Formats: sequence, structure tokens, C-alpha cells
Amino acid sequence: MKKSKRFTVLAELAKSKEQAAVIALGQSNKVHAENIKKLESLKQYRLEYIEKFTQTGQTGMPVNNMHTYKNFIEGIEQAINEMKVLIVESEQQCNESRKIWQHVHSKTEVMKSTVNRYKKQELDEDNRQEQKETDDRPAKSSSHIE
Repeated sequence: MKKSKRFTVLAELAKSKEQAAVIALGQSNKVHAENIKKLESLKQYRLEYIEKFTQTGQTGMPVNNMHTYKNFIEGIEQAINEMKVLIVESEQQCNESRKIWQHVHSKTEVMKSTVNRYKKQELDEDNRQEQKETDDRPAKSSSHIE
């Protein structure tokens, strides 16, 4: 089996690993984007709730309701802080997935260039062999004539 054929198998394996890395990168990017969207939703919800609390507070409210609003807003603040942590973690996961993909991609490119180099060498060798056979034919046919 020619070297180009053997390395083609390895190049295909590298390509499938690269495709898996691309999928993982896409998934980590999706999770990160969803986390950012959730954070924005929580911030918007907090803002709306604070506005509602302010409006209700201007007309007067019982102390129990004030504590309920305050506790709820604190819960939203805690959820926002937890989401910020998740965003940092998902961003780190994105960066790690990107590094893995870049590493696998570079291996795939090396394998492709190796296969191409071997194919070129084999083609050059085939052409040299064909040229040698072509050059040898007239010499053999002229030696039979004499």
C-alpha cells in the first residue's frame, strides 16, 4: 500500500476528530450565549421588579410586603451573581474548546499536506518510471532491427 493511501486513512481520522471538536466548540458557544441571555433577562426582571417596588412604595405598603419585595430582590441579585459565575465558567469552556479545536485542526492540516506531498512524490515517481519505459522502448526496438 502506498504511503499516500496509509496517510489518507490517518487524515480522515484526524478530520473526524476535528469535526467532533467543532461540534463541541459550537455547543460550548451556545451554552455561553444562553447564559449571557439569561443574565440579561435576570437584570431586566430585577429592574422591572425594583420599579414596581418603587411605585408601590410611593403609595404606601405594609412592612410585610416591603420585606417580601426586599427578599425577592435579594434572591434575584443572588441569581444574577450565580449567573455571572456560570458565564465565566462557560467562557472558560469556550476558550478550552477553541484551543482543542485549533490543536486538532492543525494536526488535520499537517496530515492533509503530508498526504498531498506523498501523492506528489508518487506521481513524480510514476512519471519518471513511465518516461524511463518510454525512453527504453525505441532503444529495444532498434536493437531488434539490426
